[in-house]
Amino acid sequence: MLEFYSGNGNMYAWDNEVGLSIPFSHTMRAVMNELSDQKSISNKGIIIKKLKKDFEEEEISYCYDWIKKWEKIKFQNYRLQIPYTVSISDIRQFVLRNCLLQLTLNVTEDCNFRCKYCVYSNNYKYTRHHSDRYMYFSIAKKSIDHFFSLTKEGLRYNPLRVPAVGFYGGEPLLNFDLIKECVEYIEDKYKMYHTHYVLTTNGSLLDEEKANWLMQYDFSISISLDGPEDEHDRLRVYRSGHGTFQDIMSNIKPIMDAKYKKIHSQTVFDWKSDLFKIDEFFNRSDVPHITGASIVNNVGGCKYYNRFSEEDNTAFMKRLEEAKIFYLENHDYYKSHAGASFFDLLFGKGAAQVLFGPGSLLHPFSIMPFTGTCVPGRKIFVDVEGSFHICERVPSNIPIGSVDRGLDFEKIAEILSNYFNHLDKCSLCKAQKLCQKCYQSFATDKGFLCSSKLCEELNHSLIESLTFAFTTAELDPDIVERYDIPHEKSEKIIMVNKNVF
Repeated sequence: MLEFYSGNGNMYAWDNEVGLSIPFSHTMRAVMNELSDQKSISNKGIIIKKLKKDFEEEEISYCYDWIKKWEKIKFQNYRLQIPYTVSISDIRQFVLRNCLLQLTLNVTEDCNFRCKYCVYSNNYKYTRHHSDRYMYFSIAKKSIDHFFSLTKEGLRYNPLRVPAVGFYGGEPLLNFDLIKECVEYIEDKYKMYHTHYVLTTNGSLLDEEKANWLMQYDFSISISLDGPEDEHDRLRVYRSGHGTFQDIMSNIKPIMDAKYKKIHSQTVFDWKSDLFKIDEFFNRSDVPHITGASIVNNVGGCKYYNRFSEEDNTAFMKRLEEAKIFYLENHDYYKSHAGASFFDLLFGKGAAQVLFGPGSLLHPFSIMPFTGTCVPGRKIFVDVEGSFHICERVPSNIPIGSVDRGLDFEKIAEILSNYFNHLDKCSLCKAQKLCQKCYQSFATDKGFLCSSKLCEELNHSLIESLTFAFTTAELDPDIVERYDIPHEKSEKIIMVNKNVF
């Protein structure tokens, strides 16, 4: 077990067998020692009598009962094993039952922005670059038909699933006519599925006509917005190099004035970001509430941070620690705040994700025993030429099908086996069920890296995350009630600590 103290001095332990953090007071340790002593009689009355000279009787009784309940959910002879081969039929059934949550159409690789950190820029070794390629309706139609054929087949396993179709780029509104054609086709042929529509946009082309159409079809509109004007324009610029903030704010004003609820912000920051300014900005009433925050990703052959110095990193870590302390000292304000703030996502929801996210309690899916990654097919990302991919974040050299072949379950089995064979450190890891790494962390243009090369400092990093999470939860015991933590790991919420960078 991993043992750690919260910031308030209370001790906890992480039990990797059941994915559960437990209170680990001196009393708990003493009771546990008595129960584990082969020479001891594990009788509650005898243990209370033996320990009550050093501990409160009520506390001994509580710890004894807690341990007995804990033992009931523990596996016998527990050890997660890597499944070197995975049955294609098991994968197919798993996908039909648990996956198929979203079809994402990459309607164009073109973009009118040249954001400094863009994953499709020269900063990343294993991703494509900007191009002038656009998706045709013939590709989109085949993708939609295949997705809904699988959705129909999966109804017997999961009749309550509501499918989503997302539109992605580049800047997807550059191909707005295709988006309209797709939605009209779905509404005509697949209306019975009550499809949810999602758009990720930079907001610069979101004029009144497009906005009204999106609201008419009840789209969830995700706006890329990196904070106040000076913060945003430092990172998100047009091809000309000019800032984009004013145009975006002008475009979203009618939507905000209409009190439309399904518009939200996604923000990205780096070592030079002013975290306090960003937090203040997203508390404004004229700004879409923030639902995602992530630091510029330092994986996949990233060269972005080459432009920064060690001093920049040191200064950022100082600001981050100051922000964390500020959040803890003002937790009452954030707790009463309507909707999440930037600091809530970094710290509050991040803590809830650690405590109550996908690793908590028993791991439900033996098909994916290690890391926080999904089974391919949870989402289907379709590129402009019709190849299917795990998601928009994974390099394109790992396809999982195409519009002509459909979802390739044999290929998915091959990917999983290959992935598992590179998790050489995971079976010995003391925090398997807390791991948030996914394919993106391991993928290169030549396959997957081994976990032993990526996770040298993982246990220390996770202890820091757990420590902060319990410090936050002790100040705000209702934290899990305030956040909707999905079963699958959140792709946009991050827990920041010094080992991330």
